[in-house]
Amino acid sequence: MKLAIHQPEFLPWLGFFNKMVLADLYVVFDHVQFKKRYFENRNRIVSPNGEISFIGVPVVSKGRYTQAIKDVEIDNTQKWKEKLLKNIVRNYSKAPYFKNYYNQMENIVSAKDYGYLIDFNMAMIEFFRDALGIMTPMIYSSQLNVDEYKASELILQICILEHAYIYLCGYSGRDYLRQEDFQEKGVYIEWLDYVTPNYNQLCQKFTPYMSTLDLLFNCGEKSLETIKGQGKREEG
Repeated sequence: MKLAIHQPEFLPWLGFFNKMVLADLYVVFDHVQFKKRYFENRNRIVSPNGEISFIGVPVVSKGRYTQAIKDVEIDNTQKWKEKLLKNIVRNYSKAPYFKNYYNQMENIVSAKDYGYLIDFNMAMIEFFRDALGIMTPMIYSSQLNVDEYKASELILQICILEHAYIYLCGYSGRDYLRQEDFQEKGVYIEWLDYVTPNYNQLCQKFTPYMSTLDLLFNCGEKSLETIKGQGKREEG
């Protein structure tokens, strides 16, 4: 079995879903430390004139105290929903597939009062999974008995618990994974160095590494094949 593990990001980029497509099981890494002002509560979009900006969800700061991703609360004293939707409309209302997906996305944003960041992030991840046709099973790391493990040992223990023989990992994992430990336990690490494939955007010059929202509004039903590197950017 091929296993992938990743933090539940906000409106994730294409590489997030490419890893999910390749996996037989996807572990939502929700019990590890939250990184404020990282991709767990914000992501990048690009305007028709090529300007890159961040959209996101404000969170309640715990100061210097660390907190797990699953425990991060949304700062609902701010009108973040209105701001988020306004930014999306302003940047993508002229995209060819905007009308195909926006109403559903708006309904998810407005449907409930989200107290925790992970609830909103997972609702949007499920939106993308549905739109892309990804059906890889998911579980949460917080549901596993792995609290005593850290770093490389934590990843390996999850692989062992879920009987994975291949662990799908981004290249940053080379900085901390002890490969000899994985080999000893019969787990092979498959390194992923994902590069965003070119696709048509509203801006003239292609801008990579955007939220998958950018891809979906611009490519529609061709989005999954683009994520897998099978789509092609049209010239002209």
